[in-house]
Amino acid sequence: MTVNNNKRTNRRALITGASRGLGLEIALTLARDGYDLALADKEISRLDKILERPELAKTKAIPVKIELLSEDSIRDGFKSATDGLGGLDVLVNNAGTTLLKSAIDVTWEEWDAVIDVNLKGQYFLACLLANHCISQKRDGAIINIASTHGLTGLAGRSVYGISKGGMIQMTRMLAIEWATLNIRINTVAPSTVLTDSRKEMLKDPNVREKMLERIPTGEFPMPEDIAAGVRYLASPEAKSVTGQTLAIDGGLTAA
Repeated sequence: MTVNNNKRTNRRALITGASRGLGLEIALTLARDGYDLALADKEISRLDKILERPELAKTKAIPVKIELLSEDSIRDGFKSATDGLGGLDVLVNNAGTTLLKSAIDVTWEEWDAVIDVNLKGQYFLACLLANHCISQKRDGAIINIASTHGLTGLAGRSVYGISKGGMIQMTRMLAIEWATLNIRINTVAPSTVLTDSRKEMLKDPNVREKMLERIPTGEFPMPEDIAAGVRYLASPEAKSVTGQTLAIDGGLTAA
């Protein structure tokens, strides 16, 4: 299904993991700014109802299948996005996976699954966007969604934290390499965000209290807070911002 009505801007964005949570909120925020959108998920059927959302009624939105564990899927999905929108200007590397497990119990297969999705797949998608912008002689912006686990230590989340820390360093490295090409890359690092899935987990008052104790403001960020950070970093107003990590965490990483 394709939604295509009044176009308000010539900006076009690919968002991975766009069917729910932060990806969905980011998509709706960019849609309100008039971005044309390629909404990606590893299960494309999840996007059917999303494309019917009223927030997408005044822009163009297309569904794209991207499985970050597959080189072919990444390449084919990116091509579908550029073909469907006539090009891309922005990539939001939002899709990811997690692992809650003691470090000494992690298997080789589990390590590969987390690192390949959260770091390897994101890296090659970023390179595809950069190459596309270079070939089209266009500016580009990439926003990676990492986590405060990539900035701090926490037991039981070693592989996840390592993957997000790698994403943050990837941001720095690619920012320097692409700076003269007008391709900016930045990272947003949220703490626990009150998405629908997290609200369910935080129904346990003991769990909620324990997690809030780590946040100086005493409040969890909301999905719209993260989307606002992405919106800024994708915009021309952030033209001098690259290689940076924006922690949206209620002060958690400042404590």
